[in-house]
Amino acid sequence: MSWKDNLQDASLRGVPFKVDEDEATFGRRVQVHEYPNRDKPFAEDLGRATRRFSVQAYLIGDDFFEQRNRLIEAIEKAGSCTLIHPYYGEMTVTVDDGVRVSHSVSEGRMCRVSFSFIEAGELSFPAAGIATGQKLVSSTSFLDDAISSAFEAFGMDGMPDFLQDGVLDDASGMFDTVTGMFQYVDAGVSAASRLLQGDLSVLLRPPSSGMSFVNQLQTMWRAGSRLSGNASDLMSMIKGLSGITLDRGLAPRGVWKTDSKTTQTRNTQRNYIAQALRTTALSEAAHTVTNLPQPSSRSVVRRQDDQRPANVSHPPVSNVMTGDNKSPGENSSVDPGKVISWDDLADVRESLNDAFDKELERVTDDSLFQALVNVRTDLNQDITSRLEQVERMTERTPSEVKPALVLAADWYDSAARASEIAARNGVIHPGFVPVKPLRVPVR
Repeated sequence: MSWKDNLQDASLRGVPFKVDEDEATFGRRVQVHEYPNRDKPFAEDLGRATRRFSVQAYLIGDDFFEQRNRLIEAIEKAGSCTLIHPYYGEMTVTVDDGVRVSHSVSEGRMCRVSFSFIEAGELSFPAAGIATGQKLVSSTSFLDDAISSAFEAFGMDGMPDFLQDGVLDDASGMFDTVTGMFQYVDAGVSAASRLLQGDLSVLLRPPSSGMSFVNQLQTMWRAGSRLSGNASDLMSMIKGLSGITLDRGLAPRGVWKTDSKTTQTRNTQRNYIAQALRTTALSEAAHTVTNLPQPSSRSVVRRQDDQRPANVSHPPVSNVMTGDNKSPGENSSVDPGKVISWDDLADVRESLNDAFDKELERVTDDSLFQALVNVRTDLNQDITSRLEQVERMTERTPSEVKPALVLAADWYDSAARASEIAARNGVIHPGFVPVKPLRVPVR
């Protein structure tokens, strides 16, 4: 077989032509920097240079006019095109500059065509997106300001002592509700609620300011496990905070014209305190969402480089500790506290939306209402963005005790998913996954 047998039939957009000779240029783009009083320059490499091709072609035959017209039509079409080069094979190119077509009487039944091509390359820009987490942090900050402004209407100046005591009793009862709700959710918030309850007379009686009370409420909510970084703890905290709005003990009371003036005043001031408790809890719940672990990208979870073997290691069975010394899943390379599921996020979103919808039905202050709407919008954007990066979950049960590596290969055709299976289900040793329902991604 000679070298001519390896040549490919030349064509442009499927229109064939013959090649007489060709030329191509390759190389690097270099910027030379020359400095005064320095003998040696500095050559800065700017990347690969654009590949350029020039082809001297011809069309021959009794129908060379028709061939020429078809080729000109292909040349004049917009956009990049497919070129079959006899020496370089198939490539995507763009016609560069004018294409010259020449005829000669001495060369009957043919015409010559001179092409210049450059590689088409690609048009790519950085992917644009919204920093949903930062936007949510900003909107919760505005909500905090709106809460403080709305609470400025609270005041017990000029109220008789017995009426002030009644408002404080109502406030103390509401803090009992908070303490009871968080007794099993977060001991930090429950303890902070008791401490704040003892300071109510100082914070609410004149000449105290509403701003101080709202700040103390925010400090109370942040006494919880928000900074622990554990996904399950954070989600429990979010649900507990959103549940404050739905609790009857903190619901607003009606202020009726048929009530006595004393009862109207007491219920009005009580409602301000209840609203401050509910709205600060919602603000803290929304802010806590931004502290949830960032989910891994789907493309990273699903796809593995075929050229690289999975790096999976299992600890010796003798090193596996049970009981109080080591928690399930601790031997996995994936931290269980950093794993968050699609179902968990969807559940959190539903709980928060219910809480915001309920509170929006009760708010009468326009600025506070708009601030709550903004936080709810940004909250849903942030959680939706997270859901796009998290797999839906399902339950699968192994047929027998198998290593997580084998299950990952069978279920996902990817050994890299082994540590994820072990971490999500608290498997003590990834070499021996028990026969029980496992929470795993759908795909």
